[in-house]
Amino acid sequence: MRENESVAKRLIVNADDFGRSAGVNEGVLAAHAGGIVTSSTVMVLEPSAARGIREAAEKAPRISLGLHFTLTGGGAPASAARDVPTLAPGGVFPRRREDLPEVLPADEVRRELEAQIGVFQVLARKLPSHLDCHHHVSLHPSVEPVVAAVARKYSLPVRGATPDALARLRAAGVRTPDRFVDRFYGESAGFETLAEILESLPEGTTELMCHPGRADERLRATSTYAAEREGEIEVLCDPAVRKILRDGGVKLIGYDAL
Repeated sequence: MRENESVAKRLIVNADDFGRSAGVNEGVLAAHAGGIVTSSTVMVLEPSAARGIREAAEKAPRISLGLHFTLTGGGAPASAARDVPTLAPGGVFPRRREDLPEVLPADEVRRELEAQIGVFQVLARKLPSHLDCHHHVSLHPSVEPVVAAVARKYSLPVRGATPDALARLRAAGVRTPDRFVDRFYGESAGFETLAEILESLPEGTTELMCHPGRADERLRATSTYAAEREGEIEVLCDPAVRKILRDGGVKLIGYDAL
């Protein structure tokens, strides 16, 4: 029996990259207040994370806030650089997942993941509701088992970014949704794609990844995916989307209900 038998179809809509900029925060909260976003994951090392968490607590107390674990993007780690020399040579992370070494020391990965969880706890005064990873770094063979171990330690659910990863996480005793959908992105982040996804949802719990945001100056300077986020807000807030969910008997939940 699956974890989610009490409701035939349940949907988590998770907005990645919360904290990346003030515009991203604004867009995520707009897509929660007026749309179908139920959860978001925070990049705690970004400059707008602290303010975003405060705004979420004040304006959106029902949104589930998790940790968007980061080992890429070119920024500085939460740990002292001397303690994670393989992860952050020269004191900064590599820009892309493909730039990570083939083998990463488990102790460094765990140290940095627990450090980022610690930053989240300081900012939010509670644990994150769940874990996922920027650029899907959990798919790195040195990272996935550490994420699973830390998730078990803190009793946190984790995104299964591929069917194989999801199966491995569950085998390791980690809670995950039944499936993960990443098709709502880029040129496919339109109403037609979202409607198709929602109308074809199977039973169980599905996580839909999205990236709403306002394309402010910082986002445009640091991301190649900026203006597209504005369009995501519009689609996620379209009343026709909620009608599809109602007609299909789909219940929206946050990660904290998994």
